[in-house]
Amino acid sequence: MARSAEILGAAADLFHTRGYHATTMDDIAHAVGLKKGSLYHYVTAKEVLLQTLAEETIAGYLADGERMAAAGGSASERLMRIIEAHVLRLCAAPERVTVLVRESHYVPDELAAEVRGMTHRYNHLVADLVAEGIDEGEFQPTDPAVAALMLLGALNWAHRWYQPDGRLSPEEIGRQFAQTFLEGLRKRGE
Repeated sequence: MARSAEILGAAADLFHTRGYHATTMDDIAHAVGLKKGSLYHYVTAKEVLLQTLAEETIAGYLADGERMAAAGGSASERLMRIIEAHVLRLCAAPERVTVLVRESHYVPDELAAEVRGMTHRYNHLVADLVAEGIDEGEFQPTDPAVAALMLLGALNWAHRWYQPDGRLSPEEIGRQFAQTFLEGLRKRGE
């Protein structure tokens, strides 16, 4: 099990730095100290590694989101917790979100259904909270699906600029994201 996780981690790092197409199975084998033939004992194909990385990554975001949405509170409180959890997960493993957003469209269709399904559920979870906030008078009228895509797009772009040794901690970045986004949604006095 540890060897499989090591291989997956090496694939994530290589897909992140080189891109999926530029990374070979030889590269992955070399990164974990195996011969290419031995690597096939653990994984059947490069696209399976990509599929597994994408599935594990979106599954983590979805599980966090479902847990935060179920924790109770107003729509804005639950959305704030989802935003903060998303940023913490992204900052803990930015290479994983890079693979998810930049490379996962290379997963062959026959392997991609689960990734698409979980991505769809996560998008809807966020959109449903925006819609709930609108219905409760917390948020101004807007298209919930577009608002969710805007938020998730902005959150996921953080993989491009986040630096572990930067001046803001992941918690501070998450709070700032939540504050900025929720303030933009907040219903103004009439």
